[in-house]
Amino acid sequence: MLALIYISIVATLLATVLVIALRPLAIRLQLVDKPDARKTHKGDVPLLGGPVIWLVIVTGIILLIPNPPWSIVLAATMLVILGMVDDRQPVSARLKLMFHLAAATIVVMGEKLGISDIGIFHELFNVSALGNLHAVLAVIAIATAINAFNFIDGIDGLSASMALLALTHTNLAFNLIHGSTPPDYAFFAVLMSGALAGFLLFNLQVFNGRKIFLGDSGSMLIGLLVAVALIGASQATGRLGGNPTIPASLCLWLIAIPLTDMMSIIIRRLAGGRSPMAPDRTHIHHKIMEAGFSARRTLLIMILSSVGAFWLGFGLMLEFGEAASIIGFVVFVPSYYYAVQRIGVLVAYLR
Repeated sequence: MLALIYISIVATLLATVLVIALRPLAIRLQLVDKPDARKTHKGDVPLLGGPVIWLVIVTGIILLIPNPPWSIVLAATMLVILGMVDDRQPVSARLKLMFHLAAATIVVMGEKLGISDIGIFHELFNVSALGNLHAVLAVIAIATAINAFNFIDGIDGLSASMALLALTHTNLAFNLIHGSTPPDYAFFAVLMSGALAGFLLFNLQVFNGRKIFLGDSGSMLIGLLVAVALIGASQATGRLGGNPTIPASLCLWLIAIPLTDMMSIIIRRLAGGRSPMAPDRTHIHHKIMEAGFSARRTLLIMILSSVGAFWLGFGLMLEFGEAASIIGFVVFVPSYYYAVQRIGVLVAYLR
């Protein structure tokens, strides 16, 4: 336990040092986010979150894990490079999706991951003959998470906070269900949490005057790592095979807010005859801000929503089983979206 605390502290300190050291270089190389019609921040802000989080996590993996998971390192590196290029010169949505699928495939093949437990139809679905399907589902799940965390990265601290909550809630689920967390997952969770905490110190301007953004490189990296962590935590495959697992249906609730945002955005854009990847200001957090909430209060609302979603899903799973948990999630997505759409009316009524 003490070793995990040390790892988290060192990861946070390393991220802090890297931001201070690399910030001038990012400005010199013009790896910055400039204000435009959709981005209302002041001045050019370095897009350092992705490279810094990548450096901290890859350093920890290589130095502290015997036989490091090189496929994860390779896939993470691919996405960070892709994101840095995209931050400088926009890459087409189709090309980015191809890289997402390629990165996911590298991890699934290298770590022998698969989704053989979907929470229901255990005897029908969890058979070795469906091994290829299990692998394909894992690739789709990872690519989906990459895009979900990329989509929701619209205000300070949001994408990183959603990832931090997913890791924390997964650890909590392990402890509530099994009484302890598998060492491999615990190590990865504290390493990534430390890196995210170091980033958030600057992104939320705890250190005033040295603000940085996550960038596409950071949001895609976070999506990849959270997805791999959840598959490892919920499936009896890969490095965590043989360890206790959390219920597969709980993974939906662990990243419920990013998934809800992504699904609602894609449906709305397709219904309007637009590309699902076309940027706009119709995300859930934008709707909350349009109702009169500041960026910080919007972040708090989203964090509380994520916490509430986890406990709702955990309660449904514990009391009624995984089928009820999945049905509950299907009901939650449109309900939460509708509630956000009507938040302006509610605020006006309360005033």
